[in-house]
Amino acid sequence: MEKIKRIAKTAAGIIAGLFVFCMIAKGLNYIYVPDSEWERIVMHHFYDDRGQIDNLFLGSSHLHNDIDPFMLDELNGQYNFNLATPAQLLNGTYYLLKEAEKTNDLSHVYIELYYYYHVEREDGTEPILTEPFRNWQVTDYMKFSPNKLAYMSSITDAEEYPGILFPFSRYRSELDNWDHIRATKENKKGEDYIHFRYSHVFEDGNGYEECRGKGYRYSTRILADKNRLWAQGCILTEKPVAETSEYYLRKAISYCRKKDIPVTLFVSPMYELQLISTENYDSYVSQIREIAAEYDVEFYDFNLAKEEYFPIQQTKYYMDVEHLNADGSQLFTDFFWQIASGDREENEKYFYDTYSEKLEKKEPELYGIYYREDGQSKHMRIASNREAGIEYKIVLTPTEPADKGEYLVQDFSENKEFPVDEGEHGVCTITCRIRNAPEILQTVQIEY
Repeated sequence: MEKIKRIAKTAAGIIAGLFVFCMIAKGLNYIYVPDSEWERIVMHHFYDDRGQIDNLFLGSSHLHNDIDPFMLDELNGQYNFNLATPAQLLNGTYYLLKEAEKTNDLSHVYIELYYYYHVEREDGTEPILTEPFRNWQVTDYMKFSPNKLAYMSSITDAEEYPGILFPFSRYRSELDNWDHIRATKENKKGEDYIHFRYSHVFEDGNGYEECRGKGYRYSTRILADKNRLWAQGCILTEKPVAETSEYYLRKAISYCRKKDIPVTLFVSPMYELQLISTENYDSYVSQIREIAAEYDVEFYDFNLAKEEYFPIQQTKYYMDVEHLNADGSQLFTDFFWQIASGDREENEKYFYDTYSEKLEKKEPELYGIYYREDGQSKHMRIASNREAGIEYKIVLTPTEPADKGEYLVQDFSENKEFPVDEGEHGVCTITCRIRNAPEILQTVQIEY
């Protein structure tokens, strides 16, 4: 009997100790860990909607801006939810799928596949292995379960586990930074934080955005012509999908098959400037198609949609180069459901076979500028849908340094590349025409 009492006393002590530790950890998280705004809100709504979700959408911020689940509810008569998080990596997609399947009778799973966070970088690294914060910003707001622990173990190497298990430990450098603590606490006292709301009015007066629930980010911002400048993120190789990303994509598809849940893969539309900057986008499309064909699942890349059916390549439909605004979301959601609910063979007529074919079939057009930096200058390149046959006149009007006047970079020439000194800012005016023709096709002014 004494032995049982000692064991019970020890167990009670351990439980009490764990309780005290958890309360201390919770307090430290509150004062040190800044709010991962979107992830916290979407996970709150996700858990609130448990048991209701029919169609689950998984993916990146492209998804939470581009698909309107409320509009889909009206179109298909089901409950649709965007379980989208910024830069969602494919291990996150897999474990969030499992989290949703536990408490919902899923009718269909749609996986959005924005290429940038799934491809191998030029230095050979993989986003899943080098950007753990993309995942812990999700796990921080998941309810405790074996699935959460499995997800956490997939994030990074063992030496990083303290930062994953105890979020406050990531901010140990801020231990005595009272400004950091004060700012974190003040933010968490706000009405938006308390009530899981998100809203933002842009300082330049160009629109606002808000969370409308169900993982949908409503935005009225419009991509301004002057903002058609894009930092080239990567150049795709022949087989660009990173090994770890492909592994988790296959796991997600296999999990759906095991649970007898239909799955569809897709890519949301982006403004052409970004896709042209990758320089080999068809290699990504080809690799995803091969994986989809292997599992006999549908795959639709809406960047390959024909303009006569889906005229999305207009700046009025985008909030920036990557994401659609509310008007673009309405146009896309309607067309998406037309395709997703249609016949696979019948749908082929709406799409080009390759991105290269799409660019060739469209009328000549200039979309903007993309660039790379080397520390001394920016290497700028004009993004258009022709490698030859268009001539460009380029004039730079610097605003910084102020004493550097307007100058001609080149008169009409097919050359698309030009350097700009590091630290120089201003307006780049590009005028283009068909080779040796007098008529002007376009004149654009872009801030750099």
